[in-house]
Amino acid sequence: METTETSADGLNHEYQITVSATEISDRISGRLKELQRTAHINGFRPGKVPISILRQRYVKSVMGEVLELVVGETSQQALKDEGVRAALQPKIEIKSFDEDKDLEYVMQVEALPLIETPDLKTLKFNRLVVETAEEEVETAVSNLAERNRGFSEVKRKRKSKKGEVLVIDFSATVDTKPLENARGEDFNLGLGTDSFLPGFDGALIGSRAGEHHSVPIDLPDNYPDEAVRGKKAVFEVDVKRHLEPDEIKIDDNLATTLGLENLAALKEATKAELERGYKSQSRTRLKREMLDSFAGSYDFEVPGGMVSREFEGIWLQIEKDMEQVGRTWDDEEQTEEEAREEYRGIAVRRVRLALLLSEIGQQNNISVPQEELNQAVMEQARRFPGKEQEVFDYFKNSSDAISGLHAPIFEDKVIDFIIEMSDISETNTTVEELYRNPDVTEPRKLPAPETTRKKVAKNKKSKTETKRRKSTTPSKSKTKAKKASES
Repeated sequence: METTETSADGLNHEYQITVSATEISDRISGRLKELQRTAHINGFRPGKVPISILRQRYVKSVMGEVLELVVGETSQQALKDEGVRAALQPKIEIKSFDEDKDLEYVMQVEALPLIETPDLKTLKFNRLVVETAEEEVETAVSNLAERNRGFSEVKRKRKSKKGEVLVIDFSATVDTKPLENARGEDFNLGLGTDSFLPGFDGALIGSRAGEHHSVPIDLPDNYPDEAVRGKKAVFEVDVKRHLEPDEIKIDDNLATTLGLENLAALKEATKAELERGYKSQSRTRLKREMLDSFAGSYDFEVPGGMVSREFEGIWLQIEKDMEQVGRTWDDEEQTEEEAREEYRGIAVRRVRLALLLSEIGQQNNISVPQEELNQAVMEQARRFPGKEQEVFDYFKNSSDAISGLHAPIFEDKVIDFIIEMSDISETNTTVEELYRNPDVTEPRKLPAPETTRKKVAKNKKSKTETKRRKSTTPSKSKTKAKKASES
């Protein structure tokens, strides 16, 4: 094999590779001899078919096998000899290949950059720490009680009001024609939530059980059916029941309803969940500080192919989000060209940080055990009850899918290793500051504690609870194209 570098431009390299006709001929002959041991051709005993007959019948397919095998082996050997680590799969262009002729091909490859990693012991970062106050626990328990309060049927007929629930049957028409998928039965409509269609539940405030109403609604611009967006729909609504919220009681009965022994156990579980949330957010902020520091300190060239792939993934999600909310670039504060430039910058940052973390991980022998990958696949399968085998087969047959699971696990391991090796100081802070988005000046709304959400779904029972049947009319979407700045 002869390898000649024909061009080099930054990370981009091109090589002319030649494999001698003798080696190709030997490979073809060797493969034909392998076939001779197993070939079945009428008139010949197994293993006795002449090579000349096999050559006549199979030489073209054998040549294809040999070409694929030789190109794979020699291209990898060429990269090893040249000291090049490919960022993506090299591009191969066959120039010449035939029996009794040299194999000649051109390999274009984009190399990974050489990265000088930091001395981790010299790195200094700050971890934000929040101490869980008793009043926070009390507030969280009160919020749990509010979210899980029951509803009872109103005993005497009266007008409904905000905060109450109407159990309704409904259907809709547009221009006297039935509106497809706009039909529901025993649907629980929260009054004052505006969670169905804009203005819908507001129009029914004051309704009583047993009444029928015709509710005209202008369908929003993001309504799933494009043909009726902006048109007026008329909803025919039958109010079947009128429910009012029960009195909130924070006691042992609340705890048992949520699957816990008593109120003390509920408070303890709530406090533990708050602390887990604070620790998780603290790690997120520490990771952000670390990545921002690396992004500001490293400016090495990154492979354009990797950046393009990352950008395409980001842009696909942006377009999907905008389509879901019915927005175009005319509705945005920046042009599409400006957005592309911004998100390409984000893609460059992500790739650069991923390469740096990968290099740190490799230098410190950090890896992802197979059992952790298997566990990740199991977690994915649990998200699709009844289709677990399909999920297993998907990951078994898709290297890209496995890589998608491997990457975040590997990154977390590297981040944890850097934290372990670095000099980490701690600063006490408030909950509001902990959850503040570093990119904005206003603190974001704190997430509701998750203490017993799963247990609530499993254990909550109420004789006054009505079964909600899912309506196929979508609620108002609040999704927006989100700008991500982290890797």
